[in-house]
Amino acid sequence: MDPLTLALRTAEAMLLETEKSNRTPETLRSIAETVRIMLAATGKDVSANQIARELEARFEVWVPPAVYVEDPYDHQHWLTDRQEKIEWAYWDRYRTWLTHRSGWKPPTVEALNDSTNTVLSLLESPERPGEWSVKGLTYGQVQSGKTANYTGLICKAVDAGYQVVVVLTGAHESLRHQTQARLDLEFLGFNSRFTRQQTNDSTYIGVGNLNLKNPPLCLSITTRDKDFSASVFESTPVDPRRVRLLAVVKKNARILENLRDWLGNFTATQDDGRQLIRDLPLLLIDDEADYASVDTRKPRRGKSASDSEHDPTRINQCIRDLLNLFEKRAYVGYTATPFANIFINDQTNHPDFKDDLFPRNFMVALRPPTNYCGPEVVFGLDDASADVIRDPLPVIRAVADEKLWIPDNHGKEHQLHRLLPDSLRHALDSFVLATAVRKARTKYLGSRPGHNTMLVHVTRFKAVQVAVAQQLTAHLTGMENLWGDRGSAGSALQLRLRELWESDFVPTYTELAERSDLPGLVGEAVAWKQVESVIAGVLSECAAGVKTINGDAADVLEYEASTPATVVAVGGDKLSRGLTLEGLTVSYYLRTSKTYDTLMQMGRWFGYRPGYLDVTRLYTTKDLVDSYVHVTRANRELMDLVSYLAETGRKPKDVGLRVHDGYEHLQVTAASKMRNSTTVSLCSSGQRPETLYMRTNEQAVRDNYARLERLVTAVEGCDGVPQPLRHGAQGFFRQGVPASTVLRFLDGFAASPRTLQANPQTLVDYISRQNTHGELTRWTVAVTTGNAPRSFTLDGRELRMVRRKLAGLQETIRAGTDYQVGVLVSPVHEAIGLPADAYRQPTSVAGVASKTPSRASGHVIRSRRDPGEGLLLVYPVDPGDQVDGVLPEGLPLIGYALSLPVSTTARPKRYRVNDIYLRELQRILSGAGEDPEEGEE
Repeated sequence: MDPLTLALRTAEAMLLETEKSNRTPETLRSIAETVRIMLAATGKDVSANQIARELEARFEVWVPPAVYVEDPYDHQHWLTDRQEKIEWAYWDRYRTWLTHRSGWKPPTVEALNDSTNTVLSLLESPERPGEWSVKGLTYGQVQSGKTANYTGLICKAVDAGYQVVVVLTGAHESLRHQTQARLDLEFLGFNSRFTRQQTNDSTYIGVGNLNLKNPPLCLSITTRDKDFSASVFESTPVDPRRVRLLAVVKKNARILENLRDWLGNFTATQDDGRQLIRDLPLLLIDDEADYASVDTRKPRRGKSASDSEHDPTRINQCIRDLLNLFEKRAYVGYTATPFANIFINDQTNHPDFKDDLFPRNFMVALRPPTNYCGPEVVFGLDDASADVIRDPLPVIRAVADEKLWIPDNHGKEHQLHRLLPDSLRHALDSFVLATAVRKARTKYLGSRPGHNTMLVHVTRFKAVQVAVAQQLTAHLTGMENLWGDRGSAGSALQLRLRELWESDFVPTYTELAERSDLPGLVGEAVAWKQVESVIAGVLSECAAGVKTINGDAADVLEYEASTPATVVAVGGDKLSRGLTLEGLTVSYYLRTSKTYDTLMQMGRWFGYRPGYLDVTRLYTTKDLVDSYVHVTRANRELMDLVSYLAETGRKPKDVGLRVHDGYEHLQVTAASKMRNSTTVSLCSSGQRPETLYMRTNEQAVRDNYARLERLVTAVEGCDGVPQPLRHGAQGFFRQGVPASTVLRFLDGFAASPRTLQANPQTLVDYISRQNTHGELTRWTVAVTTGNAPRSFTLDGRELRMVRRKLAGLQETIRAGTDYQVGVLVSPVHEAIGLPADAYRQPTSVAGVASKTPSRASGHVIRSRRDPGEGLLLVYPVDPGDQVDGVLPEGLPLIGYALSLPVSTTARPKRYRVNDIYLRELQRILSGAGEDPEEGEE
């Protein structure tokens, strides 16, 4: 081992032992100096500055911790007590492989260790006696490392004592083959065609070649070439009671039935007559858990959509059958698009197939590291985890000339236009240059070689895919033949690529290289001469590398050879879910979809691009970009919701989940997967959204109170000249406040997700939209006070808190949960800032007018308010005695309500909600509209 490598490994180990909060540049330089002194004592000379620079590059990535919600009922915590006693042989091999062979940076390996420990701890101990069952869901971004996560989980679970591991892949053999190959490489350590006894030096692969202790034997009853077909079923002599077992199988009903029937040979009859496999804990990993696994069968005639006793779809039934074979069983679904999974009926109890696959025990959200290029990075959306606003990556190229070549509504008999659209020829040129840049960096700068892939996804029809591949092959072959031609055609090609280099690749590189938020993603600069010198070889590889990837084609994506592959992959469904495209640089994508999950899964261009982000390109239409932006925001809302649930200790079954629905033709997922969900359409026009639930964890209380203090300061001087607030009978207010002040108060407010209509982001979006119509541009802001026994200090004034009747049970309002009130707003408050005649109206009895006018209803008041003006009411609520000693002393809970005028320009916002959320919403609405109790003001 050379001195620098030895120094880095030593320094990394020391830095990993340091608390994350203490990994400062000063600590890093101190460790580098310590390691230099240590090596110098052994005669090895390494510069401390060089060690420090390499360490900075290795630790520049930050990975947010995973967040999770769990139902602790009947869960026995076990991992902390057993962790030191387990020999982590499989995990140690895998961790070493990632660190030293796969090029993972130490913080990402450390984060994988933490997140897999989180998931493992939520399972039951394999040593727990008796019968138990766990169902959970783990989700993260597309191409963000979910396979690595469940590979790590498998390693740890087997180390801990799980005996049988079943991995369900997608419906296509290509994905099953890829998954089996990866588990062979990173888990088994040998080619699955052979048993451990049959292996020799040539059959050990991946982790099996590391000089580490061999873990206990685990055999795979499937191989890269063979799923669990009927012939495998009949010829598998393995006894799972004597050896650990792995099966990697497609979601194919016949295959799953074969596996179920084979495992049925090892059951024993129980006292209640059931056939169970005892004392062999099962871990079932369901990859792409929202695809094929979800029961989509329509309910029986006369039954509701949530009928729990209807017979499920065949694959769903097979998965439940597999689980029910085992006395000890754990199911963990993995997906990037969990929309369908959260809409599974949580109350199913079928007499034969038992409960459905709703993640009743836990949901884990994996947040990607800072070097992940996900949709938020690509499209420049707000990155809430990093608290920054990104610019879009300058890698998207608009396509607007595809209709003649391949129109949207084409069929399987479509004949392609003989000429490729200019945008596709441009994309092919970009792929040639992207591949040449990466090869030039390897040749001249010593960067690591890698695979190079272009995705062409324009149709779902296999015959049309074949025709596309033929056209691309002919075009690339023509480019290869012309490149060495000294005539005018060859010169024109050389000039075309040179112009693309100067007009696109050079400025894009310059822009990305100057950004500080893309750690390690932009490669080193190369000169045109260096790129030009390898183009001939690249064109030859491209012309030979066009592959049609579908169920009829013989082509397969092989990335297992040591020589980097150059591939132009043309396909449809097989490329749209799960399958990894190694070294993907250029995507030409035109395929539309009606559902969020399918659309996001087709985004193969999201992922990790270490050292070559600058040469990636996405060629697609503006409409598709707009669709991806909408889906990304919906996914972010879901991630934020789970983060909140994690903070507040909620359970998956206690709080229903919602997904923002409705962007043009898009829907959340297939209608058959949403049988147990309902669309709720909300429009804020003329409404009074209010926070009937308030968060009570300490940080939220402090943050919201600080937000109120900033609001008061802002409204006092909102005209540039400090002005006193106007005092009313109870509280104070200020008129003429600009919308920007209200938006700053709402944006980021720590609100309960159970406040659907009063969700701060929903209100920010609504106000911002109405501002473009000249509405809600000025505001009256009022802070109310009451007669509660507690007081608080605000802006130098001592004020009484507001008292409200609690709507929930006292035990549900402890810190970390939601504080629920029956109603927040006193009706008279909605008239603040309006002239008397706007909220007084004459009453009549039998047509005779009364001399005393009555108070107008809230709806009438809102209808009389100018569309240009809104009212923000802030309520400092006394939390009562139930939370004494838990909340910050002297601080109220901050609630708010908005009185919004009727608008003719407002448009509704739709949400798709599951049954749990709908039940919660109905409970809220049933108590809405009541006034505060007498004396509560």
